[in-house]
Amino acid sequence: MVAQAIAGVLSEVAGLTVLGVCTSVQEVIPLIRSSPPRLLVLDVELAGECYRDAVDLLLQRRPEAELLFVTALAGQFIVPTDLQPFTIAVVDKAQAWDHLMAAVMHWKQGLRDVMTSSMQGCALQLAAIQRLSPREQRVLRELGCGLLNKEIAARLDLSVATVETYRKSVTAKLGMSGAELVRLATLYRTLSWHEGSPAAT
Repeated sequence: MVAQAIAGVLSEVAGLTVLGVCTSVQEVIPLIRSSPPRLLVLDVELAGECYRDAVDLLLQRRPEAELLFVTALAGQFIVPTDLQPFTIAVVDKAQAWDHLMAAVMHWKQGLRDVMTSSMQGCALQLAAIQRLSPREQRVLRELGCGLLNKEIAARLDLSVATVETYRKSVTAKLGMSGAELVRLATLYRTLSWHEGSPAAT
């Protein structure tokens, strides 16, 4: 019930795209593997299931991802030291939802600031993306998730050879090296979901 309520707040009020509402670590692992979210909202209990498997997988798949902890034990819960740089807030369930909204909106503003700064260095390439075919743009967005060619192929129901062909075509059209393309793809994906930022609860 609480997870569904949080998902509603994130979707309807904060304007985020909720990728899934999971009730266990076992449920969230496949979601992270297929679509690693930019923000993972975790409902933690001190005596409950360990969330580290999900968090560690997310940070491996998407190193820029961030965490928001929601707990009824906010007075006792301490974010592990190694996760503090990735944590945007710890929200007490007993408090009003405006604390959750304040944390999320502050996070979204930070993303806007980073995007504005990043865009200045590659505005021409970002504009050139609009001249790519819709399928090339989709492959570029998936590349921005940190996915391998075989993972992109599976997600888009294409052969690996076709994905490789699209990547070569995009690289040639944008005049970029492979490493530069991955960086641009990450920024492009961020811009693509900026108005409906993905999150999982």
